[in-house]
Amino acid sequence: MNAAHRREEIINLLIIRRHTTASELAQEFGVSIRTIQYDIQSLSPAYPIYTKQGENGGIFMRDDFRPYSNTLTFDELNALKELYSQENGLHREILYGILKKYGPDKLVV
Repeated sequence: MNAAHRREEIINLLIIRRHTTASELAQEFGVSIRTIQYDIQSLSPAYPIYTKQGENGGIFMRDDFRPYSNTLTFDELNALKELYSQENGLHREILYGILKKYGPDKLVV
């Protein structure tokens, strides 16, 4: 994965999670914490990202930043999860893709 793709994924994760740490991102992307710090520094001028030191610190996306409105509501998420549990084969794979794309991060189905 190149830097541009990794940075795009970092933004997507922050939009969903709203908060993470450099250590978590480094582990997920298989890079050093310093590389993540460079990524955040590069992304900060274009996105409402900020960092906070200390306990409960990390990397944050401002709460009011919603670049798109195509995220699932709680009821939509539950309905799709129910359908997912009942399906097999291709339909199950497609539902999983939808849930991963539009549902909350680290989806457990």
